[in-house]
Amino acid sequence: MPPVSSVTVSESNGLTFLDVSNSLASARISLFGGHVLSYIPKSDDKERLWVSPHAYLNGERPIRGGIPVCWPWFSDDHGRDKGALPAHGFLRTQVWKLVHSKDTDKGTTIELSPSFTRAEGFENDCKVTMQINVGETMEVSLITENSGVTSFDFNCALHSYFHVNHIQKTLLNGIEGDYKDKLDHWALKATPNPYTITGETDRIHLAPIKATEIEVDGDPFTEVLSEGNDSLVVWNPWQGAASISDMDAFGYKHMLCVETSLTQGKTLAPGESHTLKQTILPR
Repeated sequence: MPPVSSVTVSESNGLTFLDVSNSLASARISLFGGHVLSYIPKSDDKERLWVSPHAYLNGERPIRGGIPVCWPWFSDDHGRDKGALPAHGFLRTQVWKLVHSKDTDKGTTIELSPSFTRAEGFENDCKVTMQINVGETMEVSLITENSGVTSFDFNCALHSYFHVNHIQKTLLNGIEGDYKDKLDHWALKATPNPYTITGETDRIHLAPIKATEIEVDGDPFTEVLSEGNDSLVVWNPWQGAASISDMDAFGYKHMLCVETSLTQGKTLAPGESHTLKQTILPR
């Protein structure tokens, strides 16, 4: 099915992109990874997502930035030795296909599906769909449906990289409770208040946090709404960015990951479905 008039299809370095432009916003989506790369609301024409200038946009590696899709496990939580299976699962290195698109007065809806959902480490019958709505807000929904006859467990995340003018002038509002600190042997710690980023940060907040505001230079910039999550992950590599091949040494100053996540395990019975949804609201 050809896309609607608001969607233009282009190719570069072997990858296919969907460029969305309507009266409310513009966006860019890579079919490699089912990966949202850009969201610019026309209310202020400011980019909300960050993509590394050194990101691999040729299919050789997962794309650094935007909204990577983690499924059916988060990080290396796959029950094998670290590195035995791809970190964050196998959907972010697949070529997805456009299933459906629609224009309404509220924007453009894109529906994508991956090439396959069974692979080493996850051999269950299921269907995965991603729905992306581009309008005054951006809504990204990752839908997992058990189409088999036995239950299965899975984790997933929308690993969003948000653009900020400067990380040291960025504040997070709306996060409470305890988190696991990956950088300190998974120690359980209390969420800081005020929540600023002052060094390398890798935290899994163990609560179904529904609304998080990213404040930049003293003003609200982006609100992140989460549904279907049991966790919220906050990540910034700080000066460790220099050792990441697809980031530049100072890229950490302009990005912050706030990830709508399911990290504590979800069981789906036959016929059941689960939707992990993140809504990006310009402020």
